[in-house]
Amino acid sequence: MNLVSELTKIKNGTIATVYIVLGTESYLASVARKTLLDNLLKEEELELNYGAYDMEEVSIGTALEDAESIPFFGERRVVFVDRPVFLTGEKTKSKIEHDLKWFENYLTRPSESTTLVLFAPYEKLDERKKITKLLKKTATVLEVNALSEKEMRKYIKDTISNEGYRYSPEAFELFIQLTDAKLSVAMGELPKLFLYAQETKFITIEAVQELVAKSLEQNIFALNEYVLKKDVGQALNLYQDLLLQKEDPIKINAIMTAQFRLLIQVKILEKKGYQQGDIAKLLKTHPYRVKLAIQQMRKIKEYAL
Repeated sequence: MNLVSELTKIKNGTIATVYIVLGTESYLASVARKTLLDNLLKEEELELNYGAYDMEEVSIGTALEDAESIPFFGERRVVFVDRPVFLTGEKTKSKIEHDLKWFENYLTRPSESTTLVLFAPYEKLDERKKITKLLKKTATVLEVNALSEKEMRKYIKDTISNEGYRYSPEAFELFIQLTDAKLSVAMGELPKLFLYAQETKFITIEAVQELVAKSLEQNIFALNEYVLKKDVGQALNLYQDLLLQKEDPIKINAIMTAQFRLLIQVKILEKKGYQQGDIAKLLKTHPYRVKLAIQQMRKIKEYAL
C-alpha cells in the first residue's frame, strides 16, 4: 500500500514540501492526518505553526498566505487544505473564488519551511486541469482509496492481532456484517471490544452481539428478512422496537422499499450475467451490500418480491 510506505518515510524524517491525500476512505485519511501532525510539529508548536483551511469556506489564497509565512519559534509550518474541489470536475454551491495562478506559482517554488497538505476526499481528480497536472507532478500522493472487502478484512484482522487479541470465526463474520464491511465504522467499534475482552484477550460472538451498534439499515435488513420468511411475529416485534427507538415510520418504509428495490435490481442484473463488482459499480452501491443482496436473493423465489 502506497500509504504505508509514505507514512513510514514521514516517521523516519523524510518530509516532502507538498502532499495530496487522495481517496474516499475517511479512516485512512484520518490516519494520514494524525501521522503528519504528530511527526511534523511538537504539541507546543501547533498554536503558532499549524493552520487548516476548508476550500468550501475560504479561498486557496488564504491558505497560501499562511504557507508562505515564516514559522514562529519553530523550524516548520504545517498547512492543511481540506476539500479542494477545484481539483475536480464536481459542481459546488460554494461561491468562493480561488486564485489558481497563485497556487501554480507556489507549487513551482514551494516554501522549504512549510509542509502543505491537501486532503482530497474524491475518487479521482480532473486530470484535464492544468493545476491538477502540476500538482500530480510536484506533490507526493498519499492514496487513501476505499478498500475492497478482502483488504478491509485483512486490515481488521491485522489490527486485532497487533493489539494482542484473538477472535472466533463467528464473531469476526458478525462484526463484518454489523459494520457493513466499512473500515471507518469497524475501527470505531473495535475499541469497545478490546475493552470488554481486555482480560481474556478473546473476542466472542456474544461480545459482538452485545456491544457493536446496529444501524437503522441493519435493523431494516433483518426486518426484511423476517418479511420474506413470512415470520409475522418477529417482523412486528422488530418494527415495534424501532418505533420505541423513535425511528420515523416513513423513513423505515423508505429504507425497506429501497432494500427491496436493490434485491430486485441485483436479481435482474445477476440473471443478465453481471458479476458482483460490476453490479456494485452500476448501481453505485457498496460492494458488501450487493454481496448480501445476492446471498439473500438465493434464499427466496423471485416472485416472492
